[in-house]
Amino acid sequence: MTVQQSVFVVPPVVAVAQHRGLFAAAGVEVETKLVGSSHEQRRELDECRADVGITATDNLFAWNATGSDIAVIAQIETTTDLALTLRPKLPSTDGLDVIRLAVDAPTNGFAIVAYSMMARLGRTKDQYEIVEVGGVRERFESLIDNTADVTLLAPPLDEIGRDQGMTVAMRIAELVPSYPGLGIVSTRKVLSGKMDEIARYLRALAAAHRWMQQAAASEVEQELLATGLGQAAVASALAAVPQTLAPSGIGIRALAQLRDDLGMIVQGAPEAGDLIDLRPLQAAGLVPIHNREDGCEPL
Repeated sequence: MTVQQSVFVVPPVVAVAQHRGLFAAAGVEVETKLVGSSHEQRRELDECRADVGITATDNLFAWNATGSDIAVIAQIETTTDLALTLRPKLPSTDGLDVIRLAVDAPTNGFAIVAYSMMARLGRTKDQYEIVEVGGVRERFESLIDNTADVTLLAPPLDEIGRDQGMTVAMRIAELVPSYPGLGIVSTRKVLSGKMDEIARYLRALAAAHRWMQQAAASEVEQELLATGLGQAAVASALAAVPQTLAPSGIGIRALAQLRDDLGMIVQGAPEAGDLIDLRPLQAAGLVPIHNREDGCEPL
């Protein structure tokens, strides 16, 4: 049995599950496709060339409003530790008339967070220029090569950037403490044909999370360091290990509120609750059939 996953970077829990043989133990082989933009990831999912994607859940508002049928089936972390980061040798944006803001897609995903942070910092839309460059690796490089002044980064790239002279202007906890972590998403067409494979995939990730919670701290730290994370990124990853893979209804409603505050509600987008499909987690035996409004308790 094979599951093809589409990711921008391999998340720590996936790396742990792979390294410790947990996918094999669950009876599933995982093939990873690295993508450079959310546009590319959406195509992979829509065309069934990827069974699951790990992505910003906000993408689903825009994707489903324009023809996709993609649901969030799990959440791999309590929150994504996003950092609005300035390029090297730029300690603040105070001296810039127009700020070049690098994003993946200008109308969805982490861009919504970036716009909200810019507003919180007192910058109006006419004070920054949107530069569409792609995923987190591409955005990081745009700061390095000075084609952008500011962008959103996440571990471990924010830590690597700090070592190269980048400055963090704001972190997600200062903006929306309930911001949801990266979601595992899939089309309902794929779910109808590969429910067993995806359930096995989710069981392996749940096993990886249990190991991260129960193993000796030094052992987990060494495992995560071996995946390429730095010390600060390891601490961030450990702090974001969820008790359950169930998506947070509260978090998804927080995404909708961010859009409302910016005047960026997507016409024709599903309601927040309609983005969640719990059937794979239920098939994996990881959540009960009846769930609370704000998510699910693990069995």
